[in-house]
Amino acid sequence: MLSVYTQQAGRVHNEVEVTDPNTLANAVWIDMVEPSREEEQAVEAVLRIEVPTPEEMRGLESSSQIYREGDATVMTIRVVSSASTQSARAVAITFILTTARLVTLRYGQPSPFRVFAERLAKQPELLSSPQSAMLGLLEAIVERAADILEKVGDRLDKVSESLFAENSRAAEGVVSRDLEQALQEIGRSGELVSRTRESLHSIDRIGPTLRSKQVASVTDELKERLRILRRDVTSLLDHATYVTAKIQFLLDSNLGLISIQQNAIIKILSVAALIFLPPTLVASIFGMNFEHMPGLKWTYGFPMALGLMLVSSVVPYWYFKKRRWL
Repeated sequence: MLSVYTQQAGRVHNEVEVTDPNTLANAVWIDMVEPSREEEQAVEAVLRIEVPTPEEMRGLESSSQIYREGDATVMTIRVVSSASTQSARAVAITFILTTARLVTLRYGQPSPFRVFAERLAKQPELLSSPQSAMLGLLEAIVERAADILEKVGDRLDKVSESLFAENSRAAEGVVSRDLEQALQEIGRSGELVSRTRESLHSIDRIGPTLRSKQVASVTDELKERLRILRRDVTSLLDHATYVTAKIQFLLDSNLGLISIQQNAIIKILSVAALIFLPPTLVASIFGMNFEHMPGLKWTYGFPMALGLMLVSSVVPYWYFKKRRWL
């Protein structure tokens, strides 16, 4: 699907599923979302370059992420998508920037694109040039990354409170609830922060490219926006590093608590086995059925055996309590 954005009389106009060459030629921003082959050919005719394939967009080499073709600069970044679901993922977004227009190619629905499209209705000046539109999109992506890190931080605070509360209960010898849910939450948070860091690093790489290869068409205002954007990216990367360290700390704490719980369970089972072992030995001795056994016909033999079993279980329990093993 193609979404074509143009600016006329200070207002932004959006047309969907348009392949008319004249409309595409007048567009400031062309957003390609999982385009068909016909739509790709229409855009390629306007740009006079080949649109990258999904396989090329997923390339990890620097040469496949940032390169020049004709008068266009092709840049691919990673953007977090499905951050609110159980499994976050990073989708590749390709920006094709020329002096006349911006083309974005994506195979996903990251929320910053929707946010920026809504923002254009209130701030049409963001579409004053292709460079301004690209910076606006990058700003929306960075804002989304900041929101993700903030939400992850709030989640980790709740997990931290839960873990330390469980730790105090475990210290009293009480086996707390299963920590599997907390472990899953830590794992999801770690995956989300990892995807966010990947996105921020990819944005940080294209900053120098925008300044070096588009110098002639970047105004002082856009340079200032770009400077602020890079500063925000650097700050968020530092914050992501802090969050990653906190995730590692909580992961180690959670695994430690799981180990404490397992040790407590094994300890209880071991003590229970030791307490019941002497009575079992007494019962085994008096339960043998040999023909010649002393005391079989003794009147007080049965009460004595029960008393001996009781004493042999109480004495180990008292000893363990005295040594504070229980």
